[in-house]
Amino acid sequence: MFNRQSPCIFPNLKVVFHGIPKNASTSVKNALYILEHGKELPNANKQWVHKGNKKGGSLYPELNTIGGTLFDGWEHLIVVRNPYDRFISFYVDLFLKQAEKRTSLPEFYTHNNINMKMKIDAVLDMISRIDDEHGDEHFISQHSYMHRPLHDMSLIKMETLNLFWARYCQSALHVDPTPLKMYNQSTSNILLSKVQKDIIYERYKQDFEVFRYAH
Repeated sequence: MFNRQSPCIFPNLKVVFHGIPKNASTSVKNALYILEHGKELPNANKQWVHKGNKKGGSLYPELNTIGGTLFDGWEHLIVVRNPYDRFISFYVDLFLKQAEKRTSLPEFYTHNNINMKMKIDAVLDMISRIDDEHGDEHFISQHSYMHRPLHDMSLIKMETLNLFWARYCQSALHVDPTPLKMYNQSTSNILLSKVQKDIIYERYKQDFEVFRYAH
C-alpha cells in the first residue's frame, strides 16, 4: 500500500480521527492538536501534523487495534466529501500542482513512472484501472479509510464542515471549539462532463452509496 494515511489518536480528547486526504485532513488534525495540547503545533509547517509518533505530530497506533476493543468508547471522527469534488481536488493538487507545500511527489507516482502531465481523461483511466489496495492515498475510495462500522462513527460532510465543526466540538467532545484553519486549498474552474462523472461514479460507487451523495 502506497503512502496510506492511518487513523490518528488524541488521548486527552479520546478521539480517533480517521483522516482522508483531500478532505480537510490537515485542517482537522491541526485543530484537534490544539484542543489536545492547548497550543498550536510548534512546527511552522502545519503539514508536520501528519508526521507520526517520535516526530512530534499526530499519534498513530497499530492499525489492527483501531477496529478492536481498545478504542471502544472513544469518539471516532471521519470527514467525507462528494466524490466528484474530491477527484477535482486530487487532480488539481497532483497534476496541476496548485496545492500549498507540494514540493515532492508521493512514492506511488515515482515508483510507477506516472506521467504527471496527464489530462483528466487519462487520470480517470488510471484510477479506474488501479484498485484501492494498490493505489495512492489521494485517490483511493473514502470508505476504505473506515476502520469501524459507520454507525460507530461521527461523520461530517466536508460541504458542511464549517457549519458543524463547532457543534461537534461542543456536543461530542465537550470542549470549546478552536477555529478550523484551511490548508492546502486550491482553486479550479474544472467542469466535469457527464461521461467523466459516470466514470467517477463507477469508480467510487460505494462512496456515493455509503455516504449518500447523489449521482
